[in-house]
Amino acid sequence: MRTPLKGESSSAGELSSDAPTLFGAPDAERYKESSQTYGGSRLSQDGPRSYPGTGGQPILEVGSVVAHRYEIVALLGEGGMGAVYKAKDLELNRTIALKTIRHELGGNLAIVERFKQELILSTQVTHRNVVRIFDLGESDRMKFITMEYIEGKDLRTIIYERGKLPPDEVVDIIAQVCRALDAAHSVGVIHRDLKPQNIMRDQNGRILVMDFGLARTLEGDGMTMSGALVGTMEYMSPEQALSKSLDQRSDIYSLGLIFYELLSGESPFRADTALASLIRRTQERAMPLSQCTSNISGPLDQIVARCLEREVEFRYQSVTEVLADLELWQRKGVVSMVTSQATRRQPVLSMWLWEKRWWLWGAAALALVFGIAGYVGVNSKSASPTSKELGAAVQGMSLAILPFRNSSGDANDAWIGASVADMLSTDIGQSAHLRTVSTDRLHQVLSDLRIGPDTVIDPDTVRRVAQFSNADIVVSGQYARFGDQIVIDATIRDIKRGQSVAVKAQALAKDLPTAIDSLADSVRKNLSLSPDVLQELKAQSFKPNSTSVEALRNYNEGLALMREGKNLDAYKSFQVATKDDPQFALALSRLAEVQSELGFESDAEQSSRRATELASSEDLPLPEKYLITANHARIIKDNKQAIEAYKNLAASWPSDVDVQYNLGGLYIATGDYAKARDMFSKILQADPKNIKALWQMGVVEALFFGNPQAALDSLSKGLNLATQVDNQEQKALILLSMGISYKKLNNPEEALRNFEESIAINEKIGQKRGVAAALAEVANLQAQRGNTDVALTDFNKALALLREIGMKKEAGDTLVDIGVVYQDRGEYDQALQRYKEALQIQRETGDQNYEALCLYNIADVYLAKSDTDNAFTYYQQALQLREKLGVSARISETLGGLAEAYTQTGQYDAALTSLMRGLELSRQVGDARQTALLSHQIGLVFEYQGRFGAAVKSMQESTKTLRDRGEHGSDMAILLNDLAGALARAGRGDESSKPLDEAEAIAREVKNDALIAQILNTRGDVAFYRGDIKSADQFYKSALALSAHAKDNDTLVLSKLNVARMAMAQDHPKEALGMLRPLNSSDTANAYLSLQRAIANAQAEVDTGDYAKAERDLEQSLVRSEKAGTRLDSARINYLLGTSMRLRGTAEKGRSSYYYGETLRLLDAIRADPGAENVLHRADLKTIYDDARQWKM
Repeated sequence: MRTPLKGESSSAGELSSDAPTLFGAPDAERYKESSQTYGGSRLSQDGPRSYPGTGGQPILEVGSVVAHRYEIVALLGEGGMGAVYKAKDLELNRTIALKTIRHELGGNLAIVERFKQELILSTQVTHRNVVRIFDLGESDRMKFITMEYIEGKDLRTIIYERGKLPPDEVVDIIAQVCRALDAAHSVGVIHRDLKPQNIMRDQNGRILVMDFGLARTLEGDGMTMSGALVGTMEYMSPEQALSKSLDQRSDIYSLGLIFYELLSGESPFRADTALASLIRRTQERAMPLSQCTSNISGPLDQIVARCLEREVEFRYQSVTEVLADLELWQRKGVVSMVTSQATRRQPVLSMWLWEKRWWLWGAAALALVFGIAGYVGVNSKSASPTSKELGAAVQGMSLAILPFRNSSGDANDAWIGASVADMLSTDIGQSAHLRTVSTDRLHQVLSDLRIGPDTVIDPDTVRRVAQFSNADIVVSGQYARFGDQIVIDATIRDIKRGQSVAVKAQALAKDLPTAIDSLADSVRKNLSLSPDVLQELKAQSFKPNSTSVEALRNYNEGLALMREGKNLDAYKSFQVATKDDPQFALALSRLAEVQSELGFESDAEQSSRRATELASSEDLPLPEKYLITANHARIIKDNKQAIEAYKNLAASWPSDVDVQYNLGGLYIATGDYAKARDMFSKILQADPKNIKALWQMGVVEALFFGNPQAALDSLSKGLNLATQVDNQEQKALILLSMGISYKKLNNPEEALRNFEESIAINEKIGQKRGVAAALAEVANLQAQRGNTDVALTDFNKALALLREIGMKKEAGDTLVDIGVVYQDRGEYDQALQRYKEALQIQRETGDQNYEALCLYNIADVYLAKSDTDNAFTYYQQALQLREKLGVSARISETLGGLAEAYTQTGQYDAALTSLMRGLELSRQVGDARQTALLSHQIGLVFEYQGRFGAAVKSMQESTKTLRDRGEHGSDMAILLNDLAGALARAGRGDESSKPLDEAEAIAREVKNDALIAQILNTRGDVAFYRGDIKSADQFYKSALALSAHAKDNDTLVLSKLNVARMAMAQDHPKEALGMLRPLNSSDTANAYLSLQRAIANAQAEVDTGDYAKAERDLEQSLVRSEKAGTRLDSARINYLLGTSMRLRGTAEKGRSSYYYGETLRLLDAIRADPGAENVLHRADLKTIYDDARQWKM
């Protein structure tokens, strides 16, 4: 959180309207003096006291507690509307900013009520680039608000300190501001006071926008309480200055002014006064940036110029357009915008304005003087920008069916309006020649246009709906009850031809579906389509089949709730519908869907089977049967059949969002993440405000494409919308996913906060499944932090909840999570117990994906226990099952595990074969993380084979991929440590310090002793290879001490082996033999370690003069190394054989020369590998090479 600077203003030496609205600019000297005078006193019981000269503004003292909750830590600043403090929230144990509101403002009830309303609006703008406002409170007659506390500087301070900034840095700042504004604009909020003081950058480079809506409410009367004009003239748009109606494009102009100033270090409209600058903005165009500063390219100049267009129609129409061009510029592409007409005529126009400036000045000044004060109080309405349909245009007509108006006014019949529209949309039918605008999309358009159930639909309204929904034909109408009869009047409007046709249908209320059929037939006949197409439509048409009007009513209510993501409420509606009509097959199928979503798997299967039985026995339309069959396949986890069924449905109903959404979920379930992302993108192109699709897009980006920042953008929009419509269930889901995204961004505090909010909401609405899911994520986070006891407690709480509500399948999933914690703790028997219990559950519930995961994890544990036989058995079972399922990403993962088993047993060629196949699959599905991990494993195999240059290259690429993804956990530390080791073995030890330091910092952060021991061993290797035996010995002994407690047998064996080597290096071979003999019986199946132990033992035997035994052992080791293809080990063995025979006497001189020759040949081959040219600079290998050259002769 910044401390505002004295005199923040565009004019030097004066504190003007440029002062920030969230944190008022203080007079630093006055504060300093005042604190000396009053700093020792405590607040009296009469309330907070005031400093002289603050207009009665209360000053809270450090240590005082506001509202029994917020402890004041420091005064940050004070301005015209209040003071800002750093405070500690004692209840939640977090640091916050607390802003007090002046008494004279707090006493005005109208202002307070308007302020509350704006505060509610501001809380809807939830985004990582927007400062969060937490609460509005009152204590001792003092109003206050609490908000997020930020350590950083505002842009005004940055500009003051640095002047103009580099273009790359500026574009990154503006792009983040765009994301914040997009979050606001998407919920109808215009900032109206965007300026450098209201934009902060924290210590990590994150940009945060402040003061959404606050200035407008507090300053709604147009003046401050002291009578001075309020508003930041230096950053007003021309239309804002002239009191014209505003929309999001006004913020874009203000953004352009800030953009210009950051790039050039100065305002584009400099003048002696703020008012003069404002008038210039209404008359002139900004001087091109390229004329002010030499380092600005043409495309960037064009982006800024388009933001600063005076006429709004020539300006960017949304911040998403600005962001798209900024991202293109960052990729060094050509900016996509078309230069506006105003931009092309700029030079002539600018010259004319300059010549006529005095003639224009008077009129503009008069307009501003009379209009500007009025502006500040204008309550301009902001309609949310409507996204244009992206994607290719669908051939044929598009049809929008509006909810019908209840003209009789009977509240009991209000449900019919939306139900008629929903049923009519499927009863008309769809084909390649006619698509129906989705219900979700249409409802969003109606909401944006403020068209409610009672709005009279006139031709102008129809045209607006058609424009924003891309509809060629619009059907609207009304209905009324006359006794037992329902009469429906509808109008079919052909927008392109300007024609309209009135149609009517009526039926007894209990026969409402008959009226819908009649109406659908009338609409089809009036669509100007060929007989063949009409026949196709009729074949694809259906409506929910029920003899009960009440069942239809509850079915349609449930369908609407399900689309909103309110599964608990939908569950109740579908239950009532199926009770009203037990033969209602489609209602049973929908009930099964929500039961499955809520985790009631056995109930879902039962409902779905009943639906399919009814569908097969009753004379239902084929499309309805197809839908029920597709849902059933998805519920019983027959994903392949479900995908085919939904693909067929999507071909028949190309605009059905429910079908598209379910298909996207199935693609996730089968690991086809690219198709899932495409499907959710398609939904969002048609309906940018689809909360469920925004949530799923966030899940896909975070979990499967490693783009947690992109995920947060989608999830933040979804959260704003869920908050706006008070969808608590969807809000809890999104918060859970946001927590996962923050966890992947290595922001555990923010992740934990989101998880806890999700738990609180789910507990409130009674969604125990959601509580369990969030508890599991909290547990995972605690496990990552090394708090495994806490993690196990949370996992077991989640497990108990899941068992309580009968969610056997998800209980099995949680057992897998618990097994992972035990495995990470080295408690392998506990891990195996949980995995095998989970395996049985997965087999019983028929989830083959999780069955394969359990098999894979069991194999991992056996490998860690050095039981390679069982490891191979379970890996092979997992691979067979995953190949049967056809999930490429999981097949790739299993091949990686199998390769690790091959590596441990010294079968490096087989390992490489598995890894290359896995690498190809992971690249095919776009799994960058898995590709990196497999590439790293390939690097390790190269290292074992003595291909050090290739090993370094593979590991560098892998490490870069994880770094680009923002990863900072144990996997990253392992990759960095292995990279450092490969560099050292390639003779490039001077390059290993940086990755080692980073790896050790991470390992200590996550408290992973085994990993720290591995890093200490690598540090010992680096020292040993440069000839520093003393340092190497210290590192190895530290690693040994740590690994003894780490429950990692291989690391312990390696540490003991390295300490023994140092004993030999310091001429203590007998001592080394004493250390090595116990290792001969050590429980390790790692072929590499076993071979290293054998070579070290033979070296000690040579050094103690036991040549015969040494040579027998070395001959055996040479067979093993040559079979495995480990060239460096073969070189060392040949060198030791040559040395043993040379020391034995002249009789063996010929054989000795041969072995030395082999040593040189192998070392020369290793040195020839690109990237390993300096391998013989290693002290150990230089000695071997020089000795071999000397004694070969």
